[in-house]
Amino acid sequence: MGTGRERTAAVLHRIALLAIRAPRLILLVAALLMAFTGVFGASIAHHLSAGGFQDPGSESAEATRLLSEKFDQTDQQLLITVTDAESAGGAGGAGGAMGTRARAAGTEIVGLLAAAPQVLNVTSPWTSPPEAAGELLSRDGATGLIVATLSGGEDKAQEYAAPLAEKATAERDGLTIRAGGTAMIYREITAQTQRDLLRMEAIAVPLSFLVLVWVFGGLVAAALPMMVGLMSILGAMAVLRAITHVTEVSIFALNITTALGLALAIDYTLLIVSRYRDEIAGGSDRETALVVTMCTAGRTVLFSAVTVALSLSALVIFPMYFLKSFAYAGIATVAFAAAAAVIATPAAIMVLGARLDSFDMRRLVRRVLRRSEPEPTPIQRQFWYRSTKAVMRRAIPVGTAIVALLVLLGLPFAHIEFGNPDDRVLPKTASAHQVGDQLRNDFASNLYSGMSIVLPDAEGDSPAELDRYAADLSKVPDVSLVSAPGGTFAGGNRVGPPSAPAGVADGSAFLSVRSTAPLFTEASKTQLERLHAVPEPAGREVLFSGGAQVNRDIVSAVTSRMPVVLTLIGVITFVLLFLLTGSLVLPL
Repeated sequence: MGTGRERTAAVLHRIALLAIRAPRLILLVAALLMAFTGVFGASIAHHLSAGGFQDPGSESAEATRLLSEKFDQTDQQLLITVTDAESAGGAGGAGGAMGTRARAAGTEIVGLLAAAPQVLNVTSPWTSPPEAAGELLSRDGATGLIVATLSGGEDKAQEYAAPLAEKATAERDGLTIRAGGTAMIYREITAQTQRDLLRMEAIAVPLSFLVLVWVFGGLVAAALPMMVGLMSILGAMAVLRAITHVTEVSIFALNITTALGLALAIDYTLLIVSRYRDEIAGGSDRETALVVTMCTAGRTVLFSAVTVALSLSALVIFPMYFLKSFAYAGIATVAFAAAAAVIATPAAIMVLGARLDSFDMRRLVRRVLRRSEPEPTPIQRQFWYRSTKAVMRRAIPVGTAIVALLVLLGLPFAHIEFGNPDDRVLPKTASAHQVGDQLRNDFASNLYSGMSIVLPDAEGDSPAELDRYAADLSKVPDVSLVSAPGGTFAGGNRVGPPSAPAGVADGSAFLSVRSTAPLFTEASKTQLERLHAVPEPAGREVLFSGGAQVNRDIVSAVTSRMPVVLTLIGVITFVLLFLLTGSLVLPL
């Protein structure tokens, strides 16, 4: 049956012969495939999600599920801030958020949101009891906060948030109205990613083409990698579009599709064209040169593609679809880039023939500058030959220096802080970022720092026991308030009826915790640990949800699986490079 290397060579030999006999047919099929994938994948951005960071099997995910099923509470919120800065500070009449103008607008927005079927519940300073309204007002009294809880989870809530936010933030004289919250963060991340992707392509594609013109010389030869890159990007987008019918795919997958598609297309095509030119320069005819090129450079391309694809496949070990999406996008992009390079590129070379080197811009530049054609440089005098010989003569010191440099470049990773993205990944001009800044700077309690605590089995727990638990939670530093089914607690004391969502249903109970500790800080991490350390009611199981707990679960999901992923990538790379080189030393 032959070895794997022999079978690969045989397949590449047949591909080369097919390219020699029917190059136009191959290019026609490639063009039709590009058209199909382009049309099918054109709407991909509208089917991708900005979420996918949470571990679906984590404590916070289970708590969120119970909150949604039993209490109509989710972690997907649409926040609307209504600010009347011109008349801030008054207690009534025309004064600030509680004045006539802001009250009328806020009440109207609350009614609009409450009427939407996607909104589970709405709270505001104008429709809540006085003891709860205070938390929804800024310290200077200028801004009132409307909190709408949305259904649909992190994947669908962003779709619901956009039209609701547009209606709610319609211009009203004298008021500044902004939309934020988790749902709007995801929505604006999706929109920003689409804009950034277009901007990146508008910059990267022309620059890449200019570099390719300089490397390849001719405009025609430089166009080959761009064609391969376009095929790989369109093909990967079509694959991602198909995957969205089965599972969720992150919007960030588009970034790796474009970047990796262009990079691999340039790499693979340059390798094939350069080897073909070397064979032609050595006196081979076109057909022989193409066959030799495919059996050598083509083989290297396939091994490279398999190595990259299998290494990326290790990302599916992570439970979050955000990281899984990079595997989907990477594998699809690599597969199309390799296929286009080893099938379409040789066919294009055969169709172009001598025209492959036409429109040589370097010759045009030399003519403009009135410079003569350079004399062929013997390989022994070329830079790469001389630098390679120099490195081989000083292998140990050069190798040591390179390893030291790589270690130096990798040192910052030792201080890396993993975290879940929030509104601060968006530009400061984004509405969700501005609302986030208002919550952090102007309000006593930041909703993003708050937590929900669920008791899945609260049967038999007396109200007094739940109150005791809430009172103990409120004693933890940086906890401003704890709302339990029986009341609100601050500093261990009952201060009034529940001022935030809390309740008992179907044998379960949940409490809300308000925090002043900034999210993603050491204070927030320490506070979460202390809250977990509070004795549960009658030893019952408790589940935490909220920004701090979600961040903790995400970091745990990544770091706990990182050694397995890195080991798998290392083993895959080593084995495939061994099969390519036949050496144990070179892969190491």
